Amino acid sequence: MVVISSIKQISPDCVQVTLSAGSCFFIRLSYLRYVPHDKIDVGIELSDVDLEDITASGFAYSAEKAALLYLNRSEHSRFLLTQKLKRKGHEKQAIEQALDYLESCDYLSDSRYAEAWLRNRFINHAEGKQKLLVELCSRGIERKLAEEKISDFLDSVGEDKILSRAVEKCKRLGKSESDIEKYLQRKGFSISQIRNYLQSN
Repeated sequence: MVVISSIKQISPDCVQVTLSAGSCFFIRLSYLRYVPHDKIDVGIELSDVDLEDITASGFAYSAEKAALLYLNRSEHSRFLLTQKLKRKGHEKQAIEQALDYLESCDYLSDSRYAEAWLRNRFINHAEGKQKLLVELCSRGIERKLAEEKISDFLDSVGEDKILSRAVEKCKRLGKSESDIEKYLQRKGFSISQIRNYLQSN
């Protein structure tokens, strides 16, 4: 039988647990699924189920710390962060628990990521609604949220302003009008929007 040999409180919800078997790891108490919090104490004997639950909580805490390293550098979507953590060898259940916790604390937000991605994309790219929608959805943003954020963004910067930038680039490259239309369609602008703009400018 494995026994808890020492406990060190790190924060109200986080402890360092050392087991009689010699292993030592950090757990977040809220990650425990079966073991009551008051059972995490020195001298408590752990069943196989208890030990499995505590170990899983340790894996989730490890995934949480790894996720925070990425989030401290930049906003991430849940989907992209999941992919990165999987590549680092974290297990699916640990990742899901950790990201649920980070979302509940507002450290992780698909909404905030979408806003940041749109601002950064605008710096070097002139793209229309459909292209932006495809790109955001490919990064794991739910379609309805992506449409909402794109609409807000285009309202704030002016969709015609973006289209104007794209047209100017085409003209600098010496593209013909038919080539400009094809290029702009590939960049996510609608054909009616393109033709209305070209006819009035």
